Amino acid sequence: MAVQAKIEKVGDGFGLLLPKELLDACGFGSEATVTVQDKTLVVSPGPRRARDDWEEAIQNIPQEAIDRDFEELKKFREMPNEWDDQGWQWPEAGSHEKV
Repeated sequence: MAVQAKIEKVGDGFGLLLPKELLDACGFGSEATVTVQDKTLVVSPGPRRARDDWEEAIQNIPQEAIDRDFEELKKFREMPNEWDDQGWQWPEAGSHEKV
């Protein structure tokens, strides 16, 4: 799919106006990663949080697979998302540890 897009002045920078259908087709959310390769702008969806869309994916597991692997999947479903909400940190290294 190729489209012409308009570049407009926005404050001290510029904005590239893209059709919603184009953004949806590429899986964009509210952020994007923009890089330059051989004088060409490459725009890709922004980074995703760990476990994004996992809840929806788990809900779409066929019942026969759930029945087959019930105990393992039950533990996985009940796993809290505390790390996502709080941001996980590496523990402080002890004096005897080398990094």
